Amino acid sequence: MGNDLSPAVFHAPLMEVDDELRGMLLVDRERTTKAIAMHLLLRMRPQVLFRRNSEEVGLEEVVDGIVDAILTVPERVLGDFAQEEAVPRAAATDFIARVVSKSLNDCFEPVHSDRPGGAPSV
Repeated sequence: MGNDLSPAVFHAPLMEVDDELRGMLLVDRERTTKAIAMHLLLRMRPQVLFRRNSEEVGLEEVVDGIVDAILTVPERVLGDFAQEEAVPRAAATDFIARVVSKSLNDCFEPVHSDRPGGAPSV
């Protein structure tokens, strides 16, 4: 599909996640994952909107989709993501970006917008 989200969309926002928040993934995975999911979604909006059956999907549903995707990431990958060392963190970031991208593409119809305010391009 032409509107699929590339994993690259998630790289920069994942790299921006604060060290402390990344470290909290191993302590309070559920709540930390939700904070990271909201960060990812806010960085994508308004350039990307999400639909299902041609109807716009609410933000909470998209956040839940991102959370569900991140919760499938193995703990050892999250451990690498939480590290300060660049090489393991970069590999983990790539893995997480692919998982989130696949999950959102499977669950929703991403619509890219190039117009102010997030209106879909026609």
